[in-house]
Amino acid sequence: MASCKILFLSILVSFLMFATTQAQDDFVPVYIYQNCYGGNTTIAGSAFQLNLRDLLSSLSSNALSNTGFYSITVPGEIPSDSVFGLFMCRGDVPPQLCQQCVQNATQRLSTQCSLFKQAVIWYDECMVRYSNRSFFSTFDTRPRVGVLNIANISNQESFMSLLFLTINKTADEAARPPIGDKKFATRQANMPGLQTLYCLAQCTPDLSPRDCRTCLSAAIGDLPWCCEGKQGGTVLYPSCNVRYNLYPFYLSTPARVPADSQFSEDPTYLYHNCTINVTADSAYKIHVNTLLSYMSSNATYRMDYKDGVNDTVYGLFMCRGDLPSPLCQQCIHNATHQISSMCNSFQEAIIWYSHCMLRYSNRYFFSKVEKSPTFQILNVISTTTSTPVPEQDIFTFTLSKALESLALAAGDSNERYVTKSSKLNDLQTLYILGQCTQDLSGDDCMGCLQDIINEKIPWSSLGSVGGRVMYPSCNLRFELSQFYRDGDQPQSPMPGNPSPSGLKGNVDDPIIFVFSKKTRGHLRTIILIIVLIIVSVALFFSGYYLVKRKARKIGDESVTLEPLQFNLAVIEAATNNFSSENRIGKGGFGEVYKGILLDGRQIAVKRLSKSSKQGANEFKNEVLLIAKLQHRNLVALIGFCLEGQDKILIYEYVPNKSLDYFLFDSQQPTFLSWFERYNIIGGIARGILYLHEHSRLKIIHRDLKPSNILLDENMIPKISDFGLARIVEINQDQGSTNKIVGTFGYMSPEYAMLGQFSEKLDVFSFGVMVLEIITGKKNLSSYEPHHVADGLLSHVWRQWRDQTPLNILDPSIKENYSKIEVIKCIQIGLLCVQQNPNDRPTMVGVVSYLSSYLIELPSPQEPAFFLHGRMDPKSLAQESSSSQSINGSTPFSINEMSISEFLPR
Repeated sequence: MASCKILFLSILVSFLMFATTQAQDDFVPVYIYQNCYGGNTTIAGSAFQLNLRDLLSSLSSNALSNTGFYSITVPGEIPSDSVFGLFMCRGDVPPQLCQQCVQNATQRLSTQCSLFKQAVIWYDECMVRYSNRSFFSTFDTRPRVGVLNIANISNQESFMSLLFLTINKTADEAARPPIGDKKFATRQANMPGLQTLYCLAQCTPDLSPRDCRTCLSAAIGDLPWCCEGKQGGTVLYPSCNVRYNLYPFYLSTPARVPADSQFSEDPTYLYHNCTINVTADSAYKIHVNTLLSYMSSNATYRMDYKDGVNDTVYGLFMCRGDLPSPLCQQCIHNATHQISSMCNSFQEAIIWYSHCMLRYSNRYFFSKVEKSPTFQILNVISTTTSTPVPEQDIFTFTLSKALESLALAAGDSNERYVTKSSKLNDLQTLYILGQCTQDLSGDDCMGCLQDIINEKIPWSSLGSVGGRVMYPSCNLRFELSQFYRDGDQPQSPMPGNPSPSGLKGNVDDPIIFVFSKKTRGHLRTIILIIVLIIVSVALFFSGYYLVKRKARKIGDESVTLEPLQFNLAVIEAATNNFSSENRIGKGGFGEVYKGILLDGRQIAVKRLSKSSKQGANEFKNEVLLIAKLQHRNLVALIGFCLEGQDKILIYEYVPNKSLDYFLFDSQQPTFLSWFERYNIIGGIARGILYLHEHSRLKIIHRDLKPSNILLDENMIPKISDFGLARIVEINQDQGSTNKIVGTFGYMSPEYAMLGQFSEKLDVFSFGVMVLEIITGKKNLSSYEPHHVADGLLSHVWRQWRDQTPLNILDPSIKENYSKIEVIKCIQIGLLCVQQNPNDRPTMVGVVSYLSSYLIELPSPQEPAFFLHGRMDPKSLAQESSSSQSINGSTPFSINEMSISEFLPR
């Protein structure tokens, strides 16, 4: 069939490299394939053909004036005569080559496909298509074309693993580009033998991020169809395409930022962003110019500045905290000049230099944490060929801990600026810098930097040795060479300020004090009196500082809680007075309702049972704890309500229900693909890792199960229900409780039998969920504890032991899955459910296993079901509560606080 045709290109790699380079140099587009289809042909001179001619002419003429993409509709007098068309150039090609490619493509279509109602043509540099139906903002995967390099790869298994890892990361970036709306990304990865893998992914920009990623997933799934075991391959769809090869087939993007890994006196331009689609009027331009003039003049004596002009435009600049005044002044002067010339017609803009940041807006943004737009440079250096994996783990661990400490220190710093250094080994030192705008509170500054740490740094790239991420409100940077001034280096005094000493003279005219023998006794008395006075004053101010700090902490908590508190009347209105039609869940903790606030936000309202013994102060503490947990894979707390006996938590509404619905509900119409399951496993792992290692407090969830994993509209997993969570001190490994609460089948044996909990309890629960996600089957022990020896863990272990692990795969996953990924996830699941908690990996290890194809996983031991099999279900039932969880299918999940005793290391 034409729609499934594979083009076997028997061309040597060297010739391909020459041809590609020559084509780029001579601006000669390389034709690949065309498909005229649709089944309905038209006749020469018909209205449709005339409209098609106009459409192709318009596409050709607009190829140079657009940024690589253009769509147009030529309406007909009747719907069947209308023509819809677009072109898309590869994201890296220059405008002239894009124009030439589109012109060649439209000419070819007009001569060979003009009698067909639909057609698509691919060149190496562009794609053009048209149809008699509207296809804008929808993705099409047919017709498809596969192009392969006939040279075989030597180590197919490891290569395909690296390929899928790299090209999926490329697809993630293409679907959600950090800058602009061009859905295009490239990525490369080092291979053994000094070879490099080059990957490319692209969608038409009219697709939504989710549709783009779905299209690219399908294309990646088709790579084995066309190119398995080959050194290069391409899958082309009308709406997206992916490509890989062992040579650089795309134009390398010029480095946007010169390497300034060491300290430089000269401010280096990094990036700017002007708000699009909003053109300022002439009066506003005058206000902007006035504001920029104010900021430039104030840079002569300040390192940060904010101002507003006539309540119409607000501006702010911030220089790096280690800079002397002249460098700050020079940077702001450059920034105001540059942003005035590039963004003067826009109502909002921001510009970053290596030494400073400057922004303005028509809205009031002071004292608010703003994370968009974002600029980031992440210098990921693969060390796969020279550095052992343990060293990468050490670097990642050292960096994560150092950045977490940096975020805390920056929040406590009055300057909102901190630098730190840490020795990695005898030869390398890690240098890090964090800074916030000084209008932020300490908590907001810390939260802003932690968001960068948790959301923007690619922890899966263990070889990362340098990078920076910049938000409008904060920025963070780390390098292996010192790029900032030491704190003890003298800074140039501000212009016009006197010398700090205020004394005339110099070191050649010292003042000398001479004491005679007669004065020595008096001197001792004087010194003693002075020391006593100094000690007394120091003690007084220390006590005063501690009292003020405690009062400020209490005040900060009230300030933190105040914007989160909702009136009961607002919640009643949002949920239609807690009507049964709005109820979406019920459990031992209480009930969950769907609601809509007056501003249109959808919320999930968790109304705790009035029989709960939790007091008002304990409830507020829990709210403060949950509010400080901010991660992509955790459900976000919007607010709370505490009136009378009502204790209510308000969360973001997650529309796709919980994971157990997709895994175990036979009535649900759709099944999870392997790509979605693999992403869900990774997202859950990153969420747990945040709780264990990267949040301000070390938190053990204690009730991880599919019903507590919610899925948003993009199928991103979000951990919910922290009613049983426990805070453990950072330097403590485990705790014990006199009351066992949780869900059978997900509780580790040491917790279910002895009440001992640690982070390895969550690891065990995660392992059970991984095996449930892979098999689509529930762990039988979750509702039949006396049959646990015949449960899911036993079944998976037997298949693993018999070397038939793929037999456990959910039958609904019929194709388009990676055997390597499936087997790796099975092995990770079995490692997590081992009987001895010390044998289970940490979540740092789990995330590393999922992210790297190089790490050799240890062999798992027998799972803990043998230990469970000796447990008396009656005794367990007596120790646990009989309340039901939210979905009513898994008992022993309640929302009560229990007495805990912490055991030191």
